[in-house]
Amino acid sequence: MKYTILIMGIVFSLFGCSGDSAKEEHFLVRVNDYRISRDDVDAMLKYEAQLNSNFYLSEDTRANFIKDLIQTQLLIQEAKKRELDQRESFRQTIQRYWESTLIRDLLQEKGTQIQKTVIVSEEEIEAYYKKNKDNLPEGREEEMKKEIARILEQKKVTARLEEWIEDLKAGAVIEIQDPGLAEKVNQKSN
Repeated sequence: MKYTILIMGIVFSLFGCSGDSAKEEHFLVRVNDYRISRDDVDAMLKYEAQLNSNFYLSEDTRANFIKDLIQTQLLIQEAKKRELDQRESFRQTIQRYWESTLIRDLLQEKGTQIQKTVIVSEEEIEAYYKKNKDNLPEGREEEMKKEIARILEQKKVTARLEEWIEDLKAGAVIEIQDPGLAEKVNQKSN
């Protein structure tokens, strides 16, 4: 939960969840010049509940959440005073996190889209079972069919995702000035 509060606190601090002079009187929590509304706290609590299936909202968990939020905000404000947020290493870390999250979400969305069109036939399941039956538990062929179907479906989704990425590359302008490096980058992986 503290990790979520820290991430949400950084996001709200960097992008300004509050501070609007028209809303100065309407806040649930204020830590120095940082103000957060009841709606923002509720949104953060809802997000926490979505991420953590063990999170149950009660007066105690709400109070602890706000206590953690205050501590997080105090630490963020101190780090900003010390200009730690201006360090190149900090900016690069945020950039990497943003990029990896964006890519993860894109691949998840595209994978879900592809998965809706993937079909695994009985023949494919049987062929996989026959080829791998020595490595599978004995006497559980019917039980294994669902697992085999899932494995084959995932392989097909992964293959189509790789094809899609290759199509993106084919449609892009990519230029590498160093010929030796370009040759190595463009070699097919085995």
